[in-house]
Amino acid sequence: MLSTLLAFTLPIAFAPFQSSVEATVRATPFEEPFQIDGRLSEKQWQAAALAGPLTEVEPVEGIPHDPFTEIRVARDSTHLYFGITCWEPTPEKMVVQNMKRDAYLKEDDRIEVVLDTFRDGRTGYFFQMSAGGSRGDGLIGDNGSRFNKKWDGFWKGASVIGEDKWTAEFAIPFATMAFGETDIWGLNIQRFRGANRSRARWAAPSRNLSLFNLSDAGELTGMGNISAKGAFEIAPYLKFRNAELSTGEVSQTADFGGEFNWRITPQMKASFTLNTDFAETEVDQQRVNLTRFSLFFPEKRDFFLEDSTLFEFGEARSFHGGGILMPFYSRRMGLTGDGDEVPIRAGLRVAGRSGPWDLGLLAVDTDEFTDEAVPAGQQFVFRPAYRLDKEMSIGGLFTSGDPSTNFRNQIFGADFRFSQSEFIPGHRLAVNMFGIRGIDDATATRASAWGAEGLLKSDDWEYTLKTYSSQPDFNPGLGFVLRPGERYHFGRIQWEPRPSGESPFRKFSFNVRPKWWSDLSGDVTTHAYDVKFFGAEWNNGDKIDLVWAWDGDRLTEAWEPVEGTTIEPGFHHYQKFEAEYKFSSARPLSGDIELQMGDWYNGEVFDLSLSANWRPDAATRLSASLGEGRYDMPGGDFISRTARVSYNYSFSPNLSVNNLLQYDNESNELGFQSRTRLIAEDGRELFFVINSGWEDQLDRRFVLQDQDFTLKVVSSLRF
Repeated sequence: MLSTLLAFTLPIAFAPFQSSVEATVRATPFEEPFQIDGRLSEKQWQAAALAGPLTEVEPVEGIPHDPFTEIRVARDSTHLYFGITCWEPTPEKMVVQNMKRDAYLKEDDRIEVVLDTFRDGRTGYFFQMSAGGSRGDGLIGDNGSRFNKKWDGFWKGASVIGEDKWTAEFAIPFATMAFGETDIWGLNIQRFRGANRSRARWAAPSRNLSLFNLSDAGELTGMGNISAKGAFEIAPYLKFRNAELSTGEVSQTADFGGEFNWRITPQMKASFTLNTDFAETEVDQQRVNLTRFSLFFPEKRDFFLEDSTLFEFGEARSFHGGGILMPFYSRRMGLTGDGDEVPIRAGLRVAGRSGPWDLGLLAVDTDEFTDEAVPAGQQFVFRPAYRLDKEMSIGGLFTSGDPSTNFRNQIFGADFRFSQSEFIPGHRLAVNMFGIRGIDDATATRASAWGAEGLLKSDDWEYTLKTYSSQPDFNPGLGFVLRPGERYHFGRIQWEPRPSGESPFRKFSFNVRPKWWSDLSGDVTTHAYDVKFFGAEWNNGDKIDLVWAWDGDRLTEAWEPVEGTTIEPGFHHYQKFEAEYKFSSARPLSGDIELQMGDWYNGEVFDLSLSANWRPDAATRLSASLGEGRYDMPGGDFISRTARVSYNYSFSPNLSVNNLLQYDNESNELGFQSRTRLIAEDGRELFFVINSGWEDQLDRRFVLQDQDFTLKVVSSLRF
């Protein structure tokens, strides 16, 4: 399959590509800085360059967007500024539900900006501002195929809602971003209007493209002679922690550490961390694992999220998946498989670009963790990639180290990536292929793995194909492999027609999604063939999906999904029906209903999940979810249950409190986390975190197992 895909794509990849840029604006230079209050009251704004109008992408593609959006762009020697006026004739219908930093904005009125600072069409920065005052940002990689929403940059933004419009101001320091020597950057801007859930874009207003497809961005000119201020940054922290265990033991500790960042060139940044701490990191979601394999959890720690798109290798989660084959998985550094923290004594990261090269180097020195017999050691990652042009890149990967042992464990890999927006007129093609060779002295083995992914997308159709394979002894010490020694195949064909004329529906959705695992001889070991025979999205944002699934799993030995329940060996085939209804989050009260019923191995399952979200205003969010699966099995019936309750409140865009309470009956643990975050300004923050854990003694008596209070202060200094 890999050879077929290579033969098909390589001639296309090296074919000449023509593109035209219609959206262009020149940043007007000013000497005086702007006051960022969201009001656009400075006289300079009236003299700033005016970008062209936005064109609607949803619901009607290609028409001028109404109401009008006015976009002005300016700069001085240290900052890039955007002043945006969003006219709104029905302000009472605006969706204003979030104001806190990095909120997930699904239905909120907002402005989104992407910047391709190297004008390479592959990597860039994302910034967004909601009408409620929420600021968000992220890193874009591989021409939109990879996105890191957890990244936090240093910048300012504010918004104000008026009688017939809302306005937003952005001030983005050049020191926050890496950039090339060219006078031209890539730029695209998108507005989401909550009143009718419309999207409008400045450049490339086509539904088969996303805002993150940087190769189709417009041009921002006048970006020469940028100041190098902020080349050095020191970000120390102080932490005070009080911990209490179920034994009654209490410990009080004070600690310090921090980061030193050096912008070696405008394109390359080095970061050194000492006594690294992640006390403020959000806890993982508790889940019940009813599979025979490990669960995959995303990275949430800031040090490993910085420039993370430059280190990504292997499967791209934008190809409808993730957690199958990742030769580098940063959670192996400083965390055990159970999520316990392993002390990081020091770390070094050098990431950026040099000419056509994208470079990422990461080295970490970890201390021993005696509770789980983790030895002290060093881990190293090197990820180079060479950009052949906007559409193509080739690269490599080298990792060394295994946190669980002191034996040598090394990975060597190579990959090829291709992305083109006009492969066929109106179609976008993306291809990702990689091969890996591993050395593991702990088992005295040498083993290989490879993978290939392809995506072809138009306005209404989408085709996805993926295949991965690994040998039985393939064990990347710094990676994640779900099922070593097996091959994974995935296909997806989706059709999303749109009704013409007046209709309450925005679009319909139908798809076929076969996926299966096989051993290296080709015999199927697991399959999941899904057919979405009906899906619909209403204009108000409600959605419904109805799916029939035929699953199968071959057990070579008896398996206990939970203690006390046994499933006998054999190839089990079973069918089930899945239905999901999502109420639009544009409403103050919304939620989901998800139902699964049918067969499961040699028994039956009835699984119901309910969730509710209440957002009465931009400051308050209350959420609750409950999932319960009832399994009737010949080897013993059981119930799977998860529950989550969260209450978040934002006193202002820079002061928020997030509270999360969650439980699952597999671990029988009740966990609570409260995270208070005060942002004096980006880089100067205070965190107060409470973590508590109780164990269910099966008689509904919850006994405290551990509890800690942490106060952490971070203050950055740039010079």
